[in-house]
Amino acid sequence: MKITFWGAAQQVTGSMHLVELEGGTKVLVDCGLDYENRREFEANNAHFPFPATEIDILILTHAHIDHSGNVPNLIKQGFTGQIVCSAPTLELSDFLLQDSLNIQLMDIRKKRKQYYKNKKKKKVKGAAPQALYTKKHIGFMLDMANVLMPGETFEYNDELKIRLTPAGHILGAMSAELEVKENGETKKLGFTGDLGNLNSKLVPDPTPMRGLNALVSESTYGGRKHGTDSRKAEEVLLEQVVDTCVEREGKLVIPAFSVGRTQAILFTLHQLYIDGKLPNIKIFTDSPLAIRSTKVYQYHIDYLNDEAKEFHKKHGSLFNFPNLHVVQDERESEYLSVLPEPCVIVSAAGMVEGGRIQMHVRNNIGHPNNSILIAGFCAEGTLGDRLLKGQDFVEIDRRERPVKAKVSRTDVFSAHPDHQQLLDYFKASNESGSLKKLFLVHGEAGQMQRLADDVGGIEEVQTPLKGQSFIV
Repeated sequence: MKITFWGAAQQVTGSMHLVELEGGTKVLVDCGLDYENRREFEANNAHFPFPATEIDILILTHAHIDHSGNVPNLIKQGFTGQIVCSAPTLELSDFLLQDSLNIQLMDIRKKRKQYYKNKKKKKVKGAAPQALYTKKHIGFMLDMANVLMPGETFEYNDELKIRLTPAGHILGAMSAELEVKENGETKKLGFTGDLGNLNSKLVPDPTPMRGLNALVSESTYGGRKHGTDSRKAEEVLLEQVVDTCVEREGKLVIPAFSVGRTQAILFTLHQLYIDGKLPNIKIFTDSPLAIRSTKVYQYHIDYLNDEAKEFHKKHGSLFNFPNLHVVQDERESEYLSVLPEPCVIVSAAGMVEGGRIQMHVRNNIGHPNNSILIAGFCAEGTLGDRLLKGQDFVEIDRRERPVKAKVSRTDVFSAHPDHQQLLDYFKASNESGSLKKLFLVHGEAGQMQRLADDVGGIEEVQTPLKGQSFIV
């Protein structure tokens, strides 16, 4: 079989890997949006480097847009095969894709305004800008899905079986194992998708796939070590709340992705409340997508870890507690800027790029009593990254803003394993010694190479370029 890497190759976004079997079956693992160069967003995502009509089956490892965001476009361009994923992934993908479409449409409206202005002056040719897909294509995706339980085997045809294994990371995230029969021989190829950090809130630890011959693995935190591994999330968060909201009487602003991190943070705050440790301050969650996604977490309790299951059994809800206030609309969101009392604001997005979080950072960054807590990975050049670098001024809404608030970071809510955890995962996956090839994707090129240099016991370790193919 041949594997070609069409996305997340020496970069973090746009996961998309094509597997071609000798019998003719073509499998696409993930179909994410490429955000690496926002100015080239349409060019990078509008067209596929293969005919969409030729794909027989799509495996979706989890719902995040860099893995699922281009699936409706694949359908728009003629994909009519089956989609394999977990039940939570399907439900969360619906919300995330609707949100992604709304963002695209807002951008398209601006571009069309400029397009028609230029067309009037005869300065532009071609069709007007349009979104990658429409709502009907999201609906088609939901109808085409074949939902698998963890560990269940899906026999697609005589040459291909598929199994999903819990990956941690977010609710419903799965690693995918392809069992392929070729020329009387059985081979196993694994895709980690995005793995989770060990001892994460809510989701279980990743389960290594055994007996593989080849593995395609994420490497987001290659070359990096989580700095707060020895401390519990409750300790870290309580320290931040007390320091900012009690001792300095300020506001604690926490940028958090709508799916995964927001739920982990709210769950931890709920635990602190139950234990009587949370100061009597208001907690605001301000992300429409996070609010919708949280209901999916409540519904799919079986996909959570033992800690979350036990908590739910005992207290009836993972997230709802008296101190928590859910921000329903933009007017309420704007009200937080004039709220005179100390509080915690959890809002999307996690890298402080877009969403309501930019308004909260803008409104609070200029006061020394306030704090910004970055709770995970921030890609180079994002506002979150610039804040972590300690810049005295950052540009928000086209204006330079002085940074007087305290800026901190923690890895306890990270949704990815660090360098050593990845190495341990590879070792566990190769207990039988059958793993001969390892392909690293979904990471920055330099950090990926540092991880590759430290891998032991595997004959071939590759960091593929986009479009590069290998025989497995």
